[in-house]
Amino acid sequence: MFRFLLVLPFLISWSGVFSQSITGFTANSAATQKQLEEKFLALPRAENAEKYLFKLTEEPHIAGSPESQAVAEYINSKYLEWGLDSKLVEYQVYLPYPKSVQVKMLEPDTVELNLIEDSWRFDKDSYDRKAVTAFNAYSPSGDVTAQVVYVNRGLPDDYEALAGLGVEVRGRIALARYGGSFRGVKAQVAEEHGAAGLIIYSDPAEDGYTRGDIYPNGPMRPENAIQRGSLLYIFNYPGDPLTPGFASVKTAKGLKPEEARSITKTPTTPISYSQASLILKSLAGPEVPDGWQGGLPFRYHVGPGPATIHMKLEMDYQVRPIFNVIAEIRGNVEPDKLVIIGNHHDAWVHGAVDPNSGTATVMEIGRSFGELLKTGWRPKRTIILAHWDAEEYGLIGSTEWVEEKKAELAKNAALYINIDSAVSGEIFDAGAVPSLDRFIQEVTKEIADPKTPQTVFQRWWIDQNKKEYKRLKQTVPDTAETKIDRLGSGSDYTAFLQHVGVPSLSMGFGGRYGVYHSILDNFYWMKNWGDPTFEYHATMSKIGGLTALRFAQADVYPFNYADYADVIVKHFEELEKSLKGKFLEVDIDFAAAKEKAREWKTACEGLNEKMKSALESGNVSPQMNSTLLQLERELLGASGLPGRDWFKHRIYAPGFYTGYASKPLPGISEPADKENWEAAKKELAVLLQVLERVIETTTKASE
Repeated sequence: MFRFLLVLPFLISWSGVFSQSITGFTANSAATQKQLEEKFLALPRAENAEKYLFKLTEEPHIAGSPESQAVAEYINSKYLEWGLDSKLVEYQVYLPYPKSVQVKMLEPDTVELNLIEDSWRFDKDSYDRKAVTAFNAYSPSGDVTAQVVYVNRGLPDDYEALAGLGVEVRGRIALARYGGSFRGVKAQVAEEHGAAGLIIYSDPAEDGYTRGDIYPNGPMRPENAIQRGSLLYIFNYPGDPLTPGFASVKTAKGLKPEEARSITKTPTTPISYSQASLILKSLAGPEVPDGWQGGLPFRYHVGPGPATIHMKLEMDYQVRPIFNVIAEIRGNVEPDKLVIIGNHHDAWVHGAVDPNSGTATVMEIGRSFGELLKTGWRPKRTIILAHWDAEEYGLIGSTEWVEEKKAELAKNAALYINIDSAVSGEIFDAGAVPSLDRFIQEVTKEIADPKTPQTVFQRWWIDQNKKEYKRLKQTVPDTAETKIDRLGSGSDYTAFLQHVGVPSLSMGFGGRYGVYHSILDNFYWMKNWGDPTFEYHATMSKIGGLTALRFAQADVYPFNYADYADVIVKHFEELEKSLKGKFLEVDIDFAAAKEKAREWKTACEGLNEKMKSALESGNVSPQMNSTLLQLERELLGASGLPGRDWFKHRIYAPGFYTGYASKPLPGISEPADKENWEAAKKELAVLLQVLERVIETTTKASE
């Protein structure tokens, strides 16, 4: 899946809170830490990442397959070789494979649609017939014949626009293009509107020739490449659909499949844009509304018909084994406290970018830590390197592990670092909870960009501020600040943050990446376009490793919750502005909530001063770190969000109709968007209680 798909970034202040050279360390500890970091940063090697990626992408390795287990065993063997305590952790989960996928146009012409991706003689992996047929996981089997309606991106506003044109989708096959939201949302909305089936395609306007040269002349999607992907309703709950809230161990008694609230009832399949063009050319009806025209070289119409499709899908649902890899470096001072670095290892096909650029990156962090262990080093706190299985199906491996370890993680997990699709280009980006904004910028200031004379931070800022950089005559100001995104869902941080309240961040290097979830996301693509020298893999290992080392070694965890409180105020202001712009009357008052958030900011500023004094004096109490760990957990509700109890976090959740993208203040904003003021007020009261609780905890700690 995507590393992250996020919204509502905010600029943060760069006025330093602490005076020491590394946030969270006393002067003496900072000097020792600098020496350790210098040793570590000299260790990651690009050539090692290249070797790992070549091995990891040798065969397609869809979750639940013997090939996926072999990848897990390979990763585990390398950690053991490097001196880490590593093991496989198995779960039994409900996974579908496709038996047969057929799509045929019956009207106005009879055409069997081509669902096989092209092969290229110079790219051996594109010939691999072990690659799974292009399909959408968790589609039901189905045999449907119906006229087609083009529904743009298949979101609620699109169906509303169709209704305004007098076009009915019920009983017809919806044709939607990828983009704008998670594909599972498209299936959910199609189901809500009574569609008989759903076909999803990648329009060239999204990741094809309108974005750049297509493969094999460039990195973008060619006409017959197909985006696979899961439809699981992860906005209801991620993980094994039969075990929401508890782990899929062998003894678990799960739901019946028909009881699962995360599986669509609408037969759905993906196709390429070459095949979608055959359908779109055959649609009559009104011309598409503004914003609906894609990149194919003809005018789109919405239908219905005369294009008529026969879609026949046969799926093989079974409980199958998946295998996480969990490697541990035991801490020698606070061994119960955990700093976790994770990514997934399963892929729809070969998965060079998604996920195995992240797998290779984390493995090289592990090898480098193994070299430090040989010198006698041990971290203060335990570091876990985790490789999750079945992420592509719906964040399953990570969710099952978190659900199994929930009590331990709630008590002891300091940080979760997500490194999914670590490298598809050269531009760094990150998403995090607001308390980590300053921290991740501080880390990236320590790392050199491989291709420029700048640091990773400077190039990150330049990419976000091109006009300002030009105005300043190609100078990055000392007061430079980058935009940090907010985490929604779509990758393995979800269960850590949304279910347990573990502070999380997700990061990587992006670029023009048009082969997402296709057979062409392979070693050849990476070697030619993604990261030919693998220098950015090594750089990502440095960033991820340094992040873990600072949290594992810090005297005081380097959080800044005053930033968090400030961002919450902004979220309330943005929501209030949005609602007033949308409705004539807004029957909800945010004044008390904004005041509570400001009150928390004041308490957090007092805590920051106490942290600063403790670090300057060298007298750091264990209780201070315990409080810092507790604050993110305090933002959870005792019960979850209305209608989706699995999501406990009251500040951030994936939007119900975004799937990936973050929806700040979700319990309030989503009902308010529908003018359900009673439900919004009820959730506002819950959030006020949450803020009162976190203020009390923070105030006590700052006294």
